[in-house]
Amino acid sequence: MLYVHKKSPTPINPWPHLRHGGVNNLGNKDIAAKYLVLFNADIVHREGAWNYVFEFDTRDSLELSPLARLTGSPQAYPNDMNWKQWLGEHTIISAAVRDEILHMPESEAHTGAVITNMRPTQFPGKLLPGQEEHHWTPDDIPDDVLLAFPR
Repeated sequence: MLYVHKKSPTPINPWPHLRHGGVNNLGNKDIAAKYLVLFNADIVHREGAWNYVFEFDTRDSLELSPLARLTGSPQAYPNDMNWKQWLGEHTIISAAVRDEILHMPESEAHTGAVITNMRPTQFPGKLLPGQEEHHWTPDDIPDDVLLAFPR
């Protein structure tokens, strides 16, 4: 896995780019993989800025495994991302730094707003075997959850 930190004064919508791939053009010589696939985005709003930690799967191919293809998934992740252009200014970080960013105590962070582990549980439009369709209502959401939507 490759972790990338990006700080932004305005919100970014990473969700349409989950499970999309592109050439590894971030310039890190330590990562020899040819492609990157965005697997997760963690978001923390701290001191007036949005902090994004993007989790990329490093791959030599965008093809899905034979097991994944058995579920009716596409043959490969879409190869439609220019990661360097999409990320702009960013920093490649270690898993330990990622953990520090996400678990900073509220007293130090000056906010309690953290959105984390937003990995999709299914491919768009397809339910996994045994998975039931669920439509969320406001009553289903706990009071201590922060929802953030792009404008």
